Amino acid sequence: MKKSLLAAAVAVACMGTAHATNWFQLQGTEPNGTAPLYKVFGFIQPTYFSTGGSTVSGLTAAGAPFNGTAPNFNLVAPQHTSSSSFEIMRARIAVRGTVLPISNKIDYFIMAEFGNNGATQVPGGSVVRLTDASVTFNQIPGARVRVGLFKAPGAEEMMMGIPAMDYVNFTTVTQQLLFNEFANGNVYVDGPLKGGAGGYAANVAENDVERDIGVQVFDWFNNGPWQFTYAGMVGNGAPINGTQTASQPSYYARVQESYIFHHSKGPHQAGVTAWLWGHVGHGRLNVSTATTTTPTATGYSSQNYTYERFGAGAQFRSSFMTPGAMSATGEWMRGNGWILVPAAFGVPPGGATCGAGVTGNPLCTGSIYPGHNNEADGWYLQGGVFATRNVQLEVRYDQYNRLINSPANERIFKTWTFGMQYWFSPMARVTLNYAVNRLIVPYPKAAGPNADPIANSMDNVISLQTTLMF
Repeated sequence: MKKSLLAAAVAVACMGTAHATNWFQLQGTEPNGTAPLYKVFGFIQPTYFSTGGSTVSGLTAAGAPFNGTAPNFNLVAPQHTSSSSFEIMRARIAVRGTVLPISNKIDYFIMAEFGNNGATQVPGGSVVRLTDASVTFNQIPGARVRVGLFKAPGAEEMMMGIPAMDYVNFTTVTQQLLFNEFANGNVYVDGPLKGGAGGYAANVAENDVERDIGVQVFDWFNNGPWQFTYAGMVGNGAPINGTQTASQPSYYARVQESYIFHHSKGPHQAGVTAWLWGHVGHGRLNVSTATTTTPTATGYSSQNYTYERFGAGAQFRSSFMTPGAMSATGEWMRGNGWILVPAAFGVPPGGATCGAGVTGNPLCTGSIYPGHNNEADGWYLQGGVFATRNVQLEVRYDQYNRLINSPANERIFKTWTFGMQYWFSPMARVTLNYAVNRLIVPYPKAAGPNADPIANSMDNVISLQTTLMF
């Protein structure tokens, strides 16, 4: 890894607080010799979101049709049709176990998603998605092998089980940098083909929700309270449930070292952990250089791109559901190439269309910046304390610096999230979050006259969520 990555790992670890669970063990294996043939489980998360629904004014040129319209970030995802809404954000049911009587060293895990989120929303509507379907072979000492569809090794926010997540939403850096999205059909040139800030106007439609289909080798090693864990994976690097789209597969890796307190286990394990992770991905775009939205088939060229994601972090948890129990987490991430810029608006008002070609409106078309020179980074710090056995108070700051190589396109997202959770039990809780959002345009002259009015309209968000596990 680069020197900056190692320096970040040391800096985060020196904060003095951190916790992390061995998600490879919890999600990929069953207890040796005691696991049943099958166990059905799942969770549901009814959620309410509310923003101010602020609209934008003062837009010119391509932005003029959107005056008086709320940007997408002031509307509830993923439909972006209302500024407040009740929804079933996630609803998953799963089965896991050991394939007895064939072997007690072969485990499996299958999960499906029924909720309203990026995994289930596809062009034309919504579908039930298979998010996990894997088999783990535990026969080789020091090298367990997992095959199928599952979470790829990566950042802690992505690795953790959703029921253990302390906030309603992921950080902005995780949502925009780590949730890889893929173009739907052909894309159109919006700038230089490969250089610097060159991007493509594209109908960004499918999401990998940080899962992949492939093969992973992993294991963990205990030495008293110390535990070392590693994982390496080769996968398709494609939309969830999709096949490989590029000429090369994607590669993932993570290593972590833990000091575990009091022999604790499970998703709320007490201890101190630091980790490093990396991802080298490959994507392909079917690019048209034509000057209309309906070019001939000969106007396309298939182009492959390589992109990188890497990061470091550390966590701490003293205990769980105990008055005075504290936790803290810090993580830094960086990416080169395949930087996503979500569409600022939906379909223009008044019946206008939003095409992905050069004659379409760029403010309602998402863009991909695939060239390796395109860069983004971000980080977050969060902490929490149990004021009582049931009441947990939390605060998180996260920042995402997008396209830092391009003055015209650079944007900085800053968010403070204040939260409170009421735990009825480890299996049921209510989470209340208030997110204070700020979007900064560092170089307004280069960005153009529409950038600041859009950025200044970003609302704060209130979210209320119930989580019930079974």
